[in-house]
Amino acid sequence: MGKETKIDKFEKSKYNKRYNEPNDPLEIDYMRGYQTTTLSNILHYGLIILSAGLLLLVYHWVPRWGIKMRFKECKLNDANYVYVKAKDKKYELSQVKHVLIGKKDLEFSESEKKDKYIEFKFTRLFYNVEKDLFIRPISNTDYHRSKINELVKTGLSMNKYQEGRDLFGPNLISVPLKSIPSLLLDEILHPFFIFQIYSIILWCTEDYYVYAGAILFIALVTAIFTLRETRNNLLRLNEIATYRCDVTVLRDGKLQVVSSETLVPGDIIEIQKSLVLPCDFCLLTGTVILNESMLTGESIPVTKYSLEECSGDQLSVDPLVNKRCAMSGGTKVVKTQAKEKDAKIFAMVTNTSWLTTKGGLVLSMLYPKESHFKFFEQSLKFLGVLCFIALIGFGVSVWRLIKAGEQLSEVVTKALDLITIVVPPALPMAQSVGTGFSIVRLKANKIFCISPPRVNMAGKVEVYCFDKTGTLTEDGLDLFGVLPSHQDSNNSGGFGTVIKTDLNRMTGPLFLTMATCHTLAHIDEQVSGDPLEEKIFTATNAKLNDNGEFGFCASIQLSKVDNISMVHQEYPISTVDVETSDQIALVERFEFQSALQRMSVVIRGIRATDGSTQSSKDLAIVKGSPEMIKKLSNPTSIPSDFEHVLSTYTKKGYRVLGCGYKEWDPSDSIGKTKDEIRSMVERDLMFLGFIIMENKIKPETAGALKVLKDANIRIIMVTGDNVLTAVSVSRECGLVTKEKTIFSSQLVNDPVTGKPTMVEWFDVTSPEESIPFTLDPYTLTINNAGGGSNYDDEYSLAVTGDVWKYYYDQFKANGQPTICFNQILRKGQVFARMTPDQKQNLIEELQVLGLYVGMCGDGANDCGALKAAHVGISLSQAEASIAAPFTSTITNVTCTYNLIKEGRASLTVSFKLFQFIGMYSLIQFCQVILLYFDGSVLNNYQYLYQDLWVIFPLVIFMGRTEPCSKLSIKRPSSRLISSTVIGSLLSHVTLTFVFQLLVYIFVRRNSWYKDLPDTSSNENEPRLDHLLASLFIYGNMQYSVMCFIYSWGKPFLRPIYTNRALFIFFCVTLTTSSLLLLLPVSIRFFGTTWLMDLPVRWRVELLILFIINAALAMAAEWIIIVYREIRSKSKRKLKQKQNSDPNIIAKNTVNERYTSLN
Repeated sequence: MGKETKIDKFEKSKYNKRYNEPNDPLEIDYMRGYQTTTLSNILHYGLIILSAGLLLLVYHWVPRWGIKMRFKECKLNDANYVYVKAKDKKYELSQVKHVLIGKKDLEFSESEKKDKYIEFKFTRLFYNVEKDLFIRPISNTDYHRSKINELVKTGLSMNKYQEGRDLFGPNLISVPLKSIPSLLLDEILHPFFIFQIYSIILWCTEDYYVYAGAILFIALVTAIFTLRETRNNLLRLNEIATYRCDVTVLRDGKLQVVSSETLVPGDIIEIQKSLVLPCDFCLLTGTVILNESMLTGESIPVTKYSLEECSGDQLSVDPLVNKRCAMSGGTKVVKTQAKEKDAKIFAMVTNTSWLTTKGGLVLSMLYPKESHFKFFEQSLKFLGVLCFIALIGFGVSVWRLIKAGEQLSEVVTKALDLITIVVPPALPMAQSVGTGFSIVRLKANKIFCISPPRVNMAGKVEVYCFDKTGTLTEDGLDLFGVLPSHQDSNNSGGFGTVIKTDLNRMTGPLFLTMATCHTLAHIDEQVSGDPLEEKIFTATNAKLNDNGEFGFCASIQLSKVDNISMVHQEYPISTVDVETSDQIALVERFEFQSALQRMSVVIRGIRATDGSTQSSKDLAIVKGSPEMIKKLSNPTSIPSDFEHVLSTYTKKGYRVLGCGYKEWDPSDSIGKTKDEIRSMVERDLMFLGFIIMENKIKPETAGALKVLKDANIRIIMVTGDNVLTAVSVSRECGLVTKEKTIFSSQLVNDPVTGKPTMVEWFDVTSPEESIPFTLDPYTLTINNAGGGSNYDDEYSLAVTGDVWKYYYDQFKANGQPTICFNQILRKGQVFARMTPDQKQNLIEELQVLGLYVGMCGDGANDCGALKAAHVGISLSQAEASIAAPFTSTITNVTCTYNLIKEGRASLTVSFKLFQFIGMYSLIQFCQVILLYFDGSVLNNYQYLYQDLWVIFPLVIFMGRTEPCSKLSIKRPSSRLISSTVIGSLLSHVTLTFVFQLLVYIFVRRNSWYKDLPDTSSNENEPRLDHLLASLFIYGNMQYSVMCFIYSWGKPFLRPIYTNRALFIFFCVTLTTSSLLLLLPVSIRFFGTTWLMDLPVRWRVELLILFIINAALAMAAEWIIIVYREIRSKSKRKLKQKQNSDPNIIAKNTVNERYTSLN
């Protein structure tokens, strides 16, 4: 606790006000008030003047110091500034502003209305006296039906509109784009850049103008490169986020065209075809079909229904309450349908700007949640290690220079030179050059990125979750056949034979289910909608008409064929037979909901089988998961072999839909709400049979999953489909091997209360004739009903959504996960019947275990999971979707391993560049220290040669190395401060210094060596010296060795020779360094007059010494690599052992959760 108190000292204050507002999208933790005083202002500005402005630089680096210095803590009511901290540890200091609001507003009563507000995460928060907090203004969401009718006629009054404008501000999601000078200033004020400026000033005082200019050029190029990347990333995000258009709004009873920026909650606008919605709406009249691909990546049109269809007098426009009426900003209207001809379609604005669904997604990009990926922090620590080594040399050099009798000013200058050498100018580029090249290659592979920091995270992915339909399998399903149920005279139900051909010749309710129970619509003269529904509808040869009084599926014209009775279909009630010329009208439609696992319709125009022309009657038809339809159906209509037949088809990987129907009396709808009507429609059904769909796996799926599995990446399927279907598909595509046992689960309910009391686990993969195996419900260890003990403990779990909810709710209630919950997280490979929220919860719980999690889906029901994952990739034809940081326009799962490969390459390149640049600075550092002992120093031309000719191009070209074609089991480390990295650095530093020391000793011991007086008339002219020439040439060759060693990236990077630019330049630099060594000055073609000629014998000896040095350096690096391999294998074995012991799992999981939360 002491450590926590030290870290959070600034956060401790009696003025902190905890923020407990419900449904807070900004996730605020607390607020604290500050005010300025005359004394604090005098002190603040006085110190700035006395420090010549340097204090402002310190405040820029450590903002909290500026807050403590300039402001005084106070109550929020008295504050001029408010410190707001979010739960994601992001904070802002916001100035209190004032705005004049009308006499009434959209939330506050007269007694609590205030005009003080702050802005946090671009959202206005107004001060509330009673709560003593700045809170978000919430527009009214509950209306009486009469008020809705009034608003549709008049819209908002201008007074109400102005109040909303003052409260909510402009309706515009605009990502803050700093100007180029401002971004450049931010780069220049970075501590590293300031250090570079200091270095340049220091070198200018020594008349090293050329070198100082070169370093300034490099520093500016680096800053501009970083600036360009930052601005381009913001521009890409802003291009997706920012949108404005003209809309027709109803105010004071008049329609007027205004800019979408002026919209406020409560505004009524006319919805027109092709309109891209500028904010969130609730549809008030008519029906609308939306394309949500830019928001969610979902390519299937979504139908929205009007609020006027809801029953009751009290209506809610809250999107959480009425999802079927909610339309999100960023989606496009592809079709509209009014209830009456020429009637207009109106919608009410519910949220604007950053409070919209789209705004929340953009905020998640601008304020990503904190990750345990600490590469940047580790890079600073790595720099600290270099500085520590430099300080040792600094002390040694000061001692040596003073002992040599140098003047104090010369001692200080030369010692400070050493510190500037340790911080190389190319270091900042190492943080971005690898990622930059990876993003370019990803784009070439049709993978688009809007969050570059996630690229390195992709290299650490350990678990990849996949949606099934549209991701692992084809978007469209093929209709395998229809399996009707029947009942004989003994009321013993069963199934008939599968009807695969001439489905259009069927009659009866099951045929009507196929023709009418869907959400298809005409868009651009084509029937569009869910591919599954399209396949079923197409098989009936029915025709979809838009012109009718009931909405999109107003009427369905059945094909003209002879009447054919339903095969093996005898119903207790009179069988319904439909003539082929009948037109079926849609009266009600209740869309599919993941939580309900079904959809339903009420149709009209059906005639009785006796051929009479009695008055029309309605039928209620329900389609959904077989399990749900069974629950909703009359038990007497359920075939006795229901479970056996369902299991037979789902185990083969077919997707099975259950169907049921009932007669419906239209008078039952009178006075009922929509939910009440739906509840009545979807119960006491007569079971009709199964519609069996063949969900073909994409050709690329099996190969892609094998690549991931071979790389020891755990693969999880997360789907809303039936668990047995999901298991079958998982085995067919290789997600789970066919030899591996899979246990599925079902809840056991208390017979009295009906509430779940435990979970049963059973083997769903063993042959039916074999002895059944189960899992212990409390430890999930194997139980053998047959008494045998030889059983494979390596099993997987197939978890259903209701079982996940059971364990998840237990965990949330108790605050500690059970052994079963931990086992589910570690052994679960198939998660079926999962809702979108449950998918997101699964991702988050896997992350709590410290795992790097990837998610791949089509964006339909995966938005939450895609956003929650470390690496979310959406399969969509849209090049950019804010539902995920990555979007692949090649809609198969090969993008996942391509992304991982690029992530590993980017992360490895960043590591290698840090190590290479670190060694470059230390090699040069050792040279300079030894030359100080000789009273010499590298001259300007030699510095330029090393930095500009050797190092700078190598750093650039190293970043171009492409990833290995094969994905390995190993994952690159994300820790720069580790035993292997530091061990590598220290071993090479030791070898570097030892061999340079040997050069120093051997030169000074040779008979031809003697101290040469400095005969140059100008101190800027190069000094000729045997030792200087030897160390300079030898250091250049050491750079080449380090470049070669740190180009070893296997198994993440391809060999150095595959990177042509790097390999060519490596050969060139090695050649030039060799020529400097082997050729005499007189014949060197580049005229190096700043190097003294060396004796031939010493050149050979120097070359031999270098070869030994290179061999030892490569051997040392090889030993470290082998050590890392051995340690990695031992860790994997230990982890496997821990994963097999539930008690260790529970203990480790609690520790991991504690670590991740603290």
